[in-house]
Amino acid sequence: MTTPPRSQRARRGPRSLGRLLQRTRMLAVGLLAFALVTASAVLGAPAAFADDYPSWSDVQAAQASESAKQAEITTITNLIADLQAKAVAAQALVEQRTAEDDAAQAALAAGQSKADSLAASAASWQAKADTSSRQAALIAAQLARSGGGNNITSLLLGGNSSQQSDLLSQLSSMGKLTQTVTDIYNQAKLDSNEAASVSAQAQVAKDALAGLAAAAQAALQAAAAAQQAMIAALNEQTAHEAELQAQLTSLQQNLATTQQQYQAGVAARAAAAAAAAAAAAAAARGGGGISVGPVGADAQALAEELMGDVADGNFHGSSPDHIFEIAWIAQGKSVPNCGIDVVILQAMVTAVRAFGSAGVSDISRRCTGQIEGAGTASAHYRNGGGHAVDFTSVGGMVLNGSNNASIALIRTLDPMMPYGSDVGQQNCRNSAGTSISMNNLSGFSDTCDHLHIDDF
Repeated sequence: MTTPPRSQRARRGPRSLGRLLQRTRMLAVGLLAFALVTASAVLGAPAAFADDYPSWSDVQAAQASESAKQAEITTITNLIADLQAKAVAAQALVEQRTAEDDAAQAALAAGQSKADSLAASAASWQAKADTSSRQAALIAAQLARSGGGNNITSLLLGGNSSQQSDLLSQLSSMGKLTQTVTDIYNQAKLDSNEAASVSAQAQVAKDALAGLAAAAQAALQAAAAAQQAMIAALNEQTAHEAELQAQLTSLQQNLATTQQQYQAGVAARAAAAAAAAAAAAAAARGGGGISVGPVGADAQALAEELMGDVADGNFHGSSPDHIFEIAWIAQGKSVPNCGIDVVILQAMVTAVRAFGSAGVSDISRRCTGQIEGAGTASAHYRNGGGHAVDFTSVGGMVLNGSNNASIALIRTLDPMMPYGSDVGQQNCRNSAGTSISMNNLSGFSDTCDHLHIDDF
């Protein structure tokens, strides 16, 4: 299997089961996303939305008079507009908080670099001053030894002309050496002063780091909170807007729709869409879930296939559930910080095709606002998020990084991953006495309750 460079985005190509199947699968995606638990419950973020949406009984009661119907139409229209406005505002706030976080992190990095550079410069100046001082001291010591054994006065008064000439020559040389020593000492003093000045600047820069670090941490927390609020807003919109639109249609067209009729319609459409999506997923797997076959590089098509696997019961998330990240890509939505790299989508599709089913936990922690564990250094968070996935099971077998199912998944994914990508749980394999030869993946230590894959 040939995997394109991770930066490459494949061109749209024809769907194997035609446009009708594509529309049906997209309907399945929408219905599945509708049924997802909202992020406010998953992540523990506070929900800031009304819980008094009109019931179908309210809608039926409003049909009794024109004024009541118009009032209910206004209420529902306002609720739909409010959901949409909150989602738009939440996304705008995420973009603002993300920019502020980026600026704060950049300021901290620049401050750290400045403090480190000044500290290194101060050390360099001090080393230069120390070297000059030692050099001057050595020359002075040699000068003292060379003149200490002669009685200069007696030689000048009583010595012969040759001795006097030699002595004057020595004194002249000693004078030059004395000047050299003085110059070196002066330079050492200048260097020492410069070292002290730069050291003081380095201390100021170092003291400023605490404030920069606090600002960066606050910005990070604010960005994470905004991200969680946005996810809650989008899921709130998904969970209610479709029903509100149906209620609005019922009022505007004078349809005596009941809640049971609405739910029956939803269920019927979901069943038909799920069946079509399951058929598409089975066709993509070659029918038997054994032969992987070529895996495309169209992110939306890959996400659609995975959502088909969700409908088929062959692909699932855990807690917190990151499946909605895949659902949005399948729907063609661009949600801030919620992209998934095509290589990771390929890895998930490959796992389901090869083993018939798969379970995952973390994908993009930046999307869900999770800064746990390794924090922003986590492969699930850095570089925009979506460059890693934690597999919890394949083929109904739980993964721990060292068991047969884990080894089989590593062997399946190794050929398709970019060279230098990472696979976790090396410590688990070492403890179990399991070794595996890999061409593209490099192992690292991680907890023994899943199998981590990233494409860094």
